[in-house]
Amino acid sequence: MPDFRTMFEKEFLYAFMLNGKEATVEIERVKGGELTGEGGKKTKKPVCWFKGKKKPLALNVTNCKTIAAMYGNNTDAWVGKKITIYPTTTDFGGKTCDCIRVRQRVPNGAANTQADPEPEEPYDGPPDDLPEPGSDG
Repeated sequence: MPDFRTMFEKEFLYAFMLNGKEATVEIERVKGGELTGEGGKKTKKPVCWFKGKKKPLALNVTNCKTIAAMYGNNTDAWVGKKITIYPTTTDFGGKTCDCIRVRQRVPNGAANTQADPEPEEPYDGPPDDLPEPGSDG
């Protein structure tokens, strides 16, 4: 039975869309974006698109630091690199929220190469989305 959250139009990738599984994806581009959270609060975050996927992921500071530790701070250098994302939870404002995190390892030794190794687990994208509004993910 489908998760009801998949039936709403979502602009970004959300944790529930990963169906409880991690996925290795290739970064296609990273651009600055503005997101609107709960109460209409606007925040600026890097938005990351993945090769062959419909929904981008809005990156929080935690995920940016994880990717930067593998590939450097220059987001242009992240293009063509692979990362592994996975659903988990985080404490945000005293509440436990679903979020997406980036594994702290380079998948399949793809560190400094533009090569396209086989993904550890393909992510064909669920119905489409990003971290739950109000979460740090």
